[in-house]
Amino acid sequence: MPPLRIAFSDFIFSRNDRDRMASFNPQDNVFTRLLAQHWDVRVVPMAEAEVLVYSTFGEAHRSFRGRKVFYTSENVLPDFDACDHAITFCHLPDDPRHFRLPQYVFYVDDVQRLVKPPGFDAGAALRAKTKFANFVVSNPRCPERNRFFRQLHRRRPVDSGGRHFNNLGRPIADKLAFIRDYKFTLAFENSASAGYTTEKLVEPMLAGSIPIYWGNPEVARDFNPRSFIDVARFPSFAAAIDHILAVDADDVLYLQYLREPWFNTNTPPSWFNPQEHLQAWQRFLSTPWVERPRVYRDRGLRDHARGTGLGRHLSSLGTKLDGLLWKAGWR
Repeated sequence: MPPLRIAFSDFIFSRNDRDRMASFNPQDNVFTRLLAQHWDVRVVPMAEAEVLVYSTFGEAHRSFRGRKVFYTSENVLPDFDACDHAITFCHLPDDPRHFRLPQYVFYVDDVQRLVKPPGFDAGAALRAKTKFANFVVSNPRCPERNRFFRQLHRRRPVDSGGRHFNNLGRPIADKLAFIRDYKFTLAFENSASAGYTTEKLVEPMLAGSIPIYWGNPEVARDFNPRSFIDVARFPSFAAAIDHILAVDADDVLYLQYLREPWFNTNTPPSWFNPQEHLQAWQRFLSTPWVERPRVYRDRGLRDHARGTGLGRHLSSLGTKLDGLLWKAGWR
């Protein structure tokens, strides 16, 4: 095997068992295990590396002078003035420098769990549902998500099991086990951007709960839009809530959603195939590399979703205030 000296920077290098993407082991991770199929991989300090894989949680990568690969699970667009290659959620099929790897792939241990088998008994699945809707969120920084939760909760109570807007007394310990009893799960992304779909959509699918989704305007390229309720397809939140309550009250309507396959044609997208990931890396690393000037821009998370820095700051303050007013019983 050819040798490959690789380094990692600007990930969250810590342990977090609740969130697979909130911790990263530079010695043993999805990239090292994949690359080891073709290269003799050695993880080395940045100064000794020929390839650097970096993410969004810092700027240490700016000192590196070799081949750079940008990876993100966050809603941040790739900037090819700062890197040579990128692995992100974006749809850029004609750019050989890019490979699409949506973050939700890492939350599905066995993709066959999202493939509905022949003879799937939707009626039995519905009879197992004993509760209306749930909401499991810890990050308050999405004003659309906060507003929709409050509006639906006013019409019919929603069980909130996360740290944000919690109304169960304490956060739940096992998200999938919790949402399995519910007919619906609020599945709003932190922000909306084309191609950006996370575990928030696939987790209710894994638990057999109909997602109430908001986020990626191109989500139908990944998932069957008849299998979940996409709030963005309605003229208003109120109209979406009217529809949700109508589906909840009518088993025939609910079963129409539940019988649909999660994936279009019940077939998982190609990025669930690790060999496609490896082929992308082979393409990246076989491309002749020429040192060139880098251009680094100060870009916050979701900078293309929330506009200016001031806009992001005001949005963040507003959502935090939402949570405080909720706890005080004023919202």
